[in-house]
Formats: sequence, C-alpha cells, structure tokens
Amino acid sequence: EPPDITARICGICPVAYQTSACWAVEDACGVEVTGQIRLMRRLLYCGEWIESHALHIFLLHAPDFLGYDGAIEMAADHPAVVERGLRIKKAGNDLMDVVGGRSIHPVNVRVGGFYRMPTREELRAVRGRLERALEDAVATVGLVAGFDVPEMEQPYEYVSLRAESGYPIEAGSVVTSSGGAFPVREFGEHIREFHVEHSNALHARLDGSPEPYVVGPLARYSLNSDRLSPLARDAAADAGLGPTCRNPFRSIVVRAVELVEALSEALRIIDGWRD
Repeated sequence: EPPDITARICGICPVAYQTSACWAVEDACGVEVTGQIRLMRRLLYCGEWIESHALHIFLLHAPDFLGYDGAIEMAADHPAVVERGLRIKKAGNDLMDVVGGRSIHPVNVRVGGFYRMPTREELRAVRGRLERALEDAVATVGLVAGFDVPEMEQPYEYVSLRAESGYPIEAGSVVTSSGGAFPVREFGEHIREFHVEHSNALHARLDGSPEPYVVGPLARYSLNSDRLSPLARDAAADAGLGPTCRNPFRSIVVRAVELVEALSEALRIIDGWRD
C-alpha cells in the first residue's frame, strides 16, 4: 500500500514519493532491485521530470520573468512559448502513461518492480514525441537563459543525491557542498525535521547547523554537473552556467538543463531496451 498512498501526496510529482516508498520498503525487507527494473524505474522518473519541469518552467516560473500574472495571460502575447511548454509536458505525460499506467498517480508501480513491464514497441511508440520534446527543451534553455535576472549568490549549504554513474534522477547517496556524504538510510541521523507554529510544512536542519540547506535543481546541478549527458552539458555551457550555480534567479535555467538531461536519458533507455 505505501507506494499507492504516498503517490497521492502530489499530482505533479507522484513518482518522487512513490519511488521513495518503494526504496524504503525494499531496504527494510532486504530486497535488491537490479537490471531492467532499475532502468524502468529511472525511465518513469524521467517522465515525471519532463512533465513536472515543463510545467514549472512555462506555467509557474516564466510568467514571473515576463511580467504576467500567469500562463493564461502570457499565452495571449507569447502563444508559441506556452504551446512549446504544453508539448513538452504532453511528451512526459505520455511516457508516464506507458510506464506507470497513467500520468497522475501511476498505478503500475509496486514494491520490487512493476505489475506489468511495457514492451519495446510500446516504448518506441512515444519515442518520436520525446525526440521532438528534446529539440524543444534545448531551445528552452536558450530562451530562459536570456531572461533578465539580478546578480546574487546564496551562501546556503547544498544537499543532493549523487549516484555511482549518471545524473542522480531517482537514486544515489546524499552529498553536501561542504564535503559531507552519507547513505540515504542514515537520513535521520543527519537531518533533523521539526514543526514550527506558523506552518504545516516540516522544517529541517543538517547536522545540527542553525542555517537552512537547499535541495532541488540548483543543488543537484552544482553537485553533479560533471555527470550531465553531453547534450545537457553543452546546453549548460551555451547558457553561461559554470560547474556550480548559486543564483536562485537562474534556477529556471538549471531546471531547463535538467529537462534536456531527462529527455536525453529517456531516449537512451528506450533505444537500448530489449524485451
């Protein structure tokens, strides 16, 4: 039940919670997930990144930079931009449908694997849409890199996963910008979560520090930019990103680079898939 229950935490990023629930139960039971199941789990996560990052970039974040109340208002003056975002999001949704059974709260995920593995033909059927979305994603990096942003840097600690190989999309160990490292199962020994009166959201501190820490695209990129695929690495360089990024106003650029990464990785997995 935990994967299905935790998926309901969010309709935009259900796979994050669902996958975490699977890893936790599998770890508790001594189950090691390998081979094609790991690849398929990563592919499902790519689908979520594609639709979620596209929604964030085009519908939530870009209107702020372009001076609109929301995407509806922005679409009146920039219809091609909004259409591109919806096209990318649709490609991610289609991939989640094939792998997860549906794009909102996937139902094909279970502890230890999947109820049904998609066939190579089913995966190949969405490849064309993903390839078009990849072209759109590369163009998106160029678009958002041109937004006017303030110059600033945030000093906070970055915390992210880092995998043995590849960009950390769905698995890895925890690393920090100050050189810390620990396995995910030791999360509770290093991260203290607590409630505050004014919020229903948990607050957290790392290893007793009184300062907050930062997760998400900026942290992932800054701690893993050397693990990007060649196309994503080139897109980051063209956007003027260095190996790290501490300007929160440029997080939209980093998220667009991760969009390129997720699409590149999805195509790599599909092209190498054998039933």
